[in-house]
Amino acid sequence: MKHRVKTNVLVLAIGLLMALRANALIASGTGSPTYTNGWPEGAAAVSNLKSYVGWWEGPPFGGGEWHIQFRGDAEALNEALTNFVAIKSPVLDLVIHDGPKHDQFLELDKQSQLVTDSRVDWEFVVWNPNNWKSLYNSGNTNALFINMMKQDPNYGKPMPAPLLNIYIGGGDVDFAKIKLPGNVCIRDDRKQIK
Repeated sequence: MKHRVKTNVLVLAIGLLMALRANALIASGTGSPTYTNGWPEGAAAVSNLKSYVGWWEGPPFGGGEWHIQFRGDAEALNEALTNFVAIKSPVLDLVIHDGPKHDQFLELDKQSQLVTDSRVDWEFVVWNPNNWKSLYNSGNTNALFINMMKQDPNYGKPMPAPLLNIYIGGGDVDFAKIKLPGNVCIRDDRKQIK
């Protein structure tokens, strides 16, 4: 019985350490992202615009999903859209959300006085294919890893297309001045005004 209790405590402790370690594996910053290896051709041009304010990369246990964040007006967003549609990818996704969005990673930097505003007007999301494959389609034989990853809704699915999330409201973007491109998959998730 004592041996079983010790084993259960050890398993619980390892699980807690893994959870703490997982949080540390999400990286963020306010300098330009330097790792663009594996991104589709043209994606780096989206991430290096003057309207850029920060980035974060996750998920825990492997990373590879980059979130590049921007703040600006309609002119800056139209420039981002022009660069976005130039990405060499079979599919490009664009989702329009109610805004504003405030990002927790910019909040963290705000606390250290590096950023004074956590508002995000649009966000570019792109995966590194090698990380996606390793996390969700690798054929990894480690039973613990497989069981953990099978709980993730992405397990066994194809890698998502590059995505541009636009947050309308609370920022400087006048949506009437936005030129939405015709060659992307657009979804409008804003609440309908009644």
